[in-house]
Amino acid sequence: MDLYAFFQSEVKPTIGCTEPGAVAYAAAVAARHLPTQPEGIRLEMSVAIYKNGRSVGIPGTNGLRGLTLACVLGALGGNPDKGLMALEDIPADTVEQAQAFIDAGKMAEEVVQGTPSMWARVTLSGGGHTVSCTVARKHDHVERLVADGAVLVDQPLEAQSGGTDWTDELTAMHFEELWNLALGIDDAIVRQMLEGARMNMAILDHAGTEQAGIGSALAKHNGHGSLSDKIKEVAGAASDLRMSGGDVAVMSSAGSGNHGIVAVIPVAMTARELGADDRKLAEALALSHLVCGYIKAYTGRLTPTCGCAVAAGAGAAAGIVRLHGGTPRQAELAAITLVGTLLGMICDGAKESCGLKVSNAARHGQPPCWPSKTGASATRRASSARISTSLASPCGNSTRRFSAPRIPS
Repeated sequence: MDLYAFFQSEVKPTIGCTEPGAVAYAAAVAARHLPTQPEGIRLEMSVAIYKNGRSVGIPGTNGLRGLTLACVLGALGGNPDKGLMALEDIPADTVEQAQAFIDAGKMAEEVVQGTPSMWARVTLSGGGHTVSCTVARKHDHVERLVADGAVLVDQPLEAQSGGTDWTDELTAMHFEELWNLALGIDDAIVRQMLEGARMNMAILDHAGTEQAGIGSALAKHNGHGSLSDKIKEVAGAASDLRMSGGDVAVMSSAGSGNHGIVAVIPVAMTARELGADDRKLAEALALSHLVCGYIKAYTGRLTPTCGCAVAAGAGAAAGIVRLHGGTPRQAELAAITLVGTLLGMICDGAKESCGLKVSNAARHGQPPCWPSKTGASATRRASSARISTSLASPCGNSTRRFSAPRIPS
């Protein structure tokens, strides 16, 4: 696996929920090729995009919500060069223009069945011209761009250089291979991992000013102040800020900012508690992101199961085992335990209640939630399990490799 390409593709900055971010990005790309201001906008999207983006706050809008607003903002003032940061620094007057555009009935949306879970198409019209931009399979991958009938981009993900979705490579691996990849990262990836830790911990400077939300409630009732409780509080506060439309960037994982919060914050806070050096922290974070991506390769990009809990939480659990000096097998068992505990957590769309899921997933990566190392029955039952077969088979007790079924959107 090309690790540098993997981390550049899967671990990158984003602002706001990534589903509205993807729609805004597509609209901004389309707007660049429309020779006039848009007079009408049509948004077509998958069920999963609609579910995830319909109720979440949009950055820079003072609490306004939803995919239609994100789409119009992207078309009127988004910066396509910034990818999932396309709505960064949107002026207040552009927000007013976007709201007026919607109120005038110039914006239409439709949920399209039978598409990939990560799929959206934005069509802009104006001055007799029409431009459509489709993003698919990854939030910032432009699969097709058509201007006045001329195809400017027609690039399925697998045909894009460095644009693989990594599914085949990841699902062909055993857990120990992920462990070894993380331990072999070079200096450039170390810097990227540490920058992600800095970004996602820095969100607390903003989240700490919030007076409401899961993180604030946990802070008030955090009685004994254990590391586990602190992680739960901090992760919840970070999610609160993002879901309410906080204008703060985080480092994402597998296309999701909340995945990034869960994959990074528990590991970073544990490293600080243990006094781990930068290299060890970077390796643990790399393992966390790799395990998150590994599980997403089985479940799919957007699913009805909460990926923040199942995928990113398992990644954090594995990374924390690494920080504690554990073995690859112990890290795999920690990930299996978390998946078995939280797999039933449903994603009902991005909004403030995500803070409950994020905070619980972040907490479950801590040592009290791991299988016993002393031969207790839970460890014996898990001793033959592999993370791949746990995802593919409800029994999770075979060493045979299975191709896991996709969870439908």
